[in-house]
Amino acid sequence: MLNAFSHWSLAWPLAKKELLGRYRGSVVGLAWALVTPMLMVTLYAIVFQGVFKAKWAGPDPDVGMLGYTTRLFAGLIVFTGFAEAATRATRLIQDNASLVKRVIFPLELLGVAVVLQSAIHALLQTAVLMLALLLTDGPRWSWLQVPVAWAWIWLLQLAFVWFLSAMGCYLRDLQHLVPTLVSGLLFLTPVFYPLEAAPAALRTLLMLNPLTFPVELMRAAWFGTPFDWSAAWPALLAAVVLVVGARWLFERARPGFADLV
Repeated sequence: MLNAFSHWSLAWPLAKKELLGRYRGSVVGLAWALVTPMLMVTLYAIVFQGVFKAKWAGPDPDVGMLGYTTRLFAGLIVFTGFAEAATRATRLIQDNASLVKRVIFPLELLGVAVVLQSAIHALLQTAVLMLALLLTDGPRWSWLQVPVAWAWIWLLQLAFVWFLSAMGCYLRDLQHLVPTLVSGLLFLTPVFYPLEAAPAALRTLLMLNPLTFPVELMRAAWFGTPFDWSAAWPALLAAVVLVVGARWLFERARPGFADLV
């Protein structure tokens, strides 16, 4: 796996090119990375709390509209980054056919570039969340855990990008299946509610979701709520195993890429 980062400088130009290409010609450019999730979180907050009068369960249920929105935003930043990376991964090899066929290139860096793009979007959104919390609650010592949460999340993203890009080259149906699965996964991830608020039957499913503990850690870091590391460490260990296994699978699948794109 270390070989994936031995030429790390090659991944950034790919990520930069894709970012510039995505927003080329738009009026606000990279600001769409902020506008889109903020519109989403505003809509969700209005529907869930404004219409359904939802309360944030847990140790601080009466957080008000702003508190509900910032907690929702913290979870959505994590989930939307993962969802975009997973969806793009299903066509990653096909969309870079010229690199696969004509250039000697460390193809695993395509996955690193996808994670870098996701990281740029996430950090911009994180800056907005941090500013909102600075203006309302002030800084907390628990914010020191935020980099740990992001490292965990990006590790998971890289694992799924390597896995889905390798499998997506062989199984083209994944490009249609994964977006549907990701949409359903949103409601099986503690984005709209904390893990402790889920009923026992649903909690079992949530514990199997690799995103559950990173989302919980991110929210605990921002809002200073307790985080159960004794329950979370097996999920962190599983994330390490996933990225190693995904890297191995990518290398095993690589010889067939040129014939399939």
